[in-house]
Amino acid sequence: MKRFLPAFVALIAATLAAQAQSPPNGQFGIGLALGSGSGAQFTYAINPNIHIGGRLGFASVSQSGQSQSQFAFAPFFRYLFSTTSGVMPYLHAEFEYGSTSTSGVSSSTTALYLGGGVAYYWNATFGIRGEINLLDLGLDPSYTQFSIVPARIGVDWFFGR
Repeated sequence: MKRFLPAFVALIAATLAAQAQSPPNGQFGIGLALGSGSGAQFTYAINPNIHIGGRLGFASVSQSGQSQSQFAFAPFFRYLFSTTSGVMPYLHAEFEYGSTSTSGVSSSTTALYLGGGVAYYWNATFGIRGEINLLDLGLDPSYTQFSIVPARIGVDWFFGR
């Protein structure tokens, strides 16, 4: 019996390690993003390397008779590089439409973000990620910004497999 226990523990550890290397594939997921561009996120894993989706953000603040609301919608594309570990670096592109209303005065912006990050999937259902936007191309109004920050972290929960 004493010889069986270490073999059983090793088998469980190997199974968990193998699951950590299986990113989502053909699954729909929901998640949260925190940091620059916080919001709810909806993702579809076309295959283990290509994920598409969108981020929705909304905030409303009222203080001293002034009110402000912000809305953002940002479809995105990610290409994840395959690795032998559970950590997968990726490149991403995101197009964001944002609308702000302050005391009845509205404005909107559009921008294209290019950057990268890393994702870690414990299994094909749950993962965490961190990303940065290296290039921010404002389309309306027009501007170009290169930066290492702001950063964003997130969690993803994928369904069905």
